[in-house]
Amino acid sequence: MGYVWYADVYFLVNFLMNTSALFFAALLCNCRVAARRIVLASAGAAAARIFLLIVLPGWIGQILLVHMVVHPLTVYLAFLPDGWREFLRLMLSVCLLLLVAGGIQESLRMQAGAASETVILFAGVPAMAMFAVWQFRQRRLGRVCVAELWFGGERICVKAYCDSGNLLRHPENGKPVSIVDREVIPPLWLHAAGEPERIFCRTVSDSASCLEVITVDRMDVYLKGTAREIRAPLLGLYSGVLMGNGDIQMLLSAAVC
Repeated sequence: MGYVWYADVYFLVNFLMNTSALFFAALLCNCRVAARRIVLASAGAAAARIFLLIVLPGWIGQILLVHMVVHPLTVYLAFLPDGWREFLRLMLSVCLLLLVAGGIQESLRMQAGAASETVILFAGVPAMAMFAVWQFRQRRLGRVCVAELWFGGERICVKAYCDSGNLLRHPENGKPVSIVDREVIPPLWLHAAGEPERIFCRTVSDSASCLEVITVDRMDVYLKGTAREIRAPLLGLYSGVLMGNGDIQMLLSAAVC
């Protein structure tokens, strides 16, 4: 029984799978990466698989080289991680996504047979997309908490997000600064707090900006069944949407979480 192998289809399937895995891994790990690096790394990995398929006669040698050399090198070239911890986190995310896609493809292959082989191969991309969205939503919901702000005997409750990557600190005293939506702070608090301080910060887009900072009496953070009290916390007043669809009203400092 002969086996017909189409190099262009093989390259396209591997390219799409690699691109999807790298893109969704960046989403899960909250990692910024240039799209051109993902495209080039994915194309190089697909070409390497074709080369190994032609050169090596046995499947075992091909699989070992792909998982031990090609995939790690692809992840490194796409993300250029700073250290081993970040590299391993990205590598494990890519492997998990490819494992999910492969499992879905194999399940469809057992049910539909070889008649729909092209559809089965491309089904791995939406499978990875749905898994990545589900994981991202689960992680996001697990990091949303309630924070109570106290000032002058009055209290307001805000929906806060923990582990947002907020590393902002006061340049003089080094105290952590949590960023809050200006609209949720009562005007009387702003008036009683006096003239706010202004500190420089850097946004996600690497643009420098100036942030007004006030000090309130107390902040109570309730996260995963625990409660933490912070005396005289610093709050950076931000005008605009902090993240998502606007339901998050505060980005807690990493030192608070």
